[in-house]
Amino acid sequence: MINRYPVLSLMLVLGGLPNDTSAEQDLRELVMQLNNQIKALQSQVVQSNARIDELEQKLLNSKVEKQHSIADSAAGAQATLVTARQSAAAYKQPEPAKPPVSAGDIKGTLKLPGTDTSIGFGGYIKLDTLFSSNGMGKDKLGNQRLEAAEIPVGTASAGENDQISMHAKESRFWIKSLTPSHWGDMNTYLEFDFFGDPAAYTYTPRLRHAYGSLGRLLAGQTWSTFLNSLAIVDTLDNSNSVGSLLTLRQPQVRWTQPFSFGGAAMEWQLAVEAPRSRVWEARTQVMTTNSAGHYPDLIARLNFIPDWGNISLAAMGRQLRFSSSGLNVEKTVWGGAVNLAGKINTFGSDNLRFMFGYGDAFGRYAVNNFFADGYVNGAGEFDTLVSYSSMLAYQHWWDKSWRSTVAYGFARADQPGFAGNANHQTQSLHANLLWSPVLQTTIGLEYIYANRELVNGQNGELNRVQLSTRFNF
Repeated sequence: MINRYPVLSLMLVLGGLPNDTSAEQDLRELVMQLNNQIKALQSQVVQSNARIDELEQKLLNSKVEKQHSIADSAAGAQATLVTARQSAAAYKQPEPAKPPVSAGDIKGTLKLPGTDTSIGFGGYIKLDTLFSSNGMGKDKLGNQRLEAAEIPVGTASAGENDQISMHAKESRFWIKSLTPSHWGDMNTYLEFDFFGDPAAYTYTPRLRHAYGSLGRLLAGQTWSTFLNSLAIVDTLDNSNSVGSLLTLRQPQVRWTQPFSFGGAAMEWQLAVEAPRSRVWEARTQVMTTNSAGHYPDLIARLNFIPDWGNISLAAMGRQLRFSSSGLNVEKTVWGGAVNLAGKINTFGSDNLRFMFGYGDAFGRYAVNNFFADGYVNGAGEFDTLVSYSSMLAYQHWWDKSWRSTVAYGFARADQPGFAGNANHQTQSLHANLLWSPVLQTTIGLEYIYANRELVNGQNGELNRVQLSTRFNF
């Protein structure tokens, strides 16, 4: 519009003005003024366009800066969140994962996390049902297992006939551990059953084993070193054959030294064990027990361990002690005993087991509470009492699940004539059939015969059938 209208105006002016010099001069000046105005207007347009372009660029730059600011803020917020999370993680690190429980160094144990100690536990639940030809009397242990010293004799033998009893007192629980060390393996073992009270339905826990060992040294309560536990007969009856060495567990300190002879594995065992003396007194006609002593029982045992079994020979020396508050006297005497025992593998899984014991201080280690170790005669003289026992048993495996054992035992003491009410001898027979449908279960039936004879000739006998179920865990 600026370019068109001045030209049009100029044409109108030129067309309407007279053609003279003065007018031409005026017209030229007018044209020059118009050109100057046009140039000024064009300059203003250029400046306006430049200003518009500048404003549009600033607006665009402002939008870009705003977008960058928003992006930077978002990135900063994200970085702050990440930093906060990292700080929280640094403040509260997750607990390290606990190592999984692994198998122990011996079968049936687990290794405690973070240690070298393997620990295991187990036991079994056992129910015994006993059908006896006669009872032993109220709250007697003999109603729950064979106790030859409680078999009624003379007129008392007919006191309680055809008795049945049921109990689960033989049920056991044990826990053991093993920890390797540069001194040798450190082992511990703890075991209980429920024979702590002879009352029929009183289940009092009783400590059976509680010992520890380090390498070849053992200390605590366990089987007497005088007993070869591998020769114990496989019977349902808890007390075993009367001809077996008493399954005695007592406090002791023992050293075991393995060696070889002629290529055969052997062991020496030396032990000091808790003393206890049982004495028959002519004045009172009863057997008393003295648990105090000046010296421990001293025991040495040699074990021969061939591929076909185990044989041991044990020797013992002990001091017997007698004291009477009524007579205000104390007497001591030394005695000893030997024991030969073993288990010999025969055909397949069959085996033969035996025990033979003899000594003049053997009584407490023979049948439970049956013989004294020594006696005091009417003149007050204190002497040892000779006694001896023997047991022979054979176990036959019918197949992998069924087995049977027949065991005969005999024990006798050379009692002095004045001990008329003392036990003279006893014998027993065990015959059983046991079934293990699975490894952890045993169901069995056992026949037991036993008799008891006193020095004065009175005697009594017991016939018993025992049915047992046992479930190991």
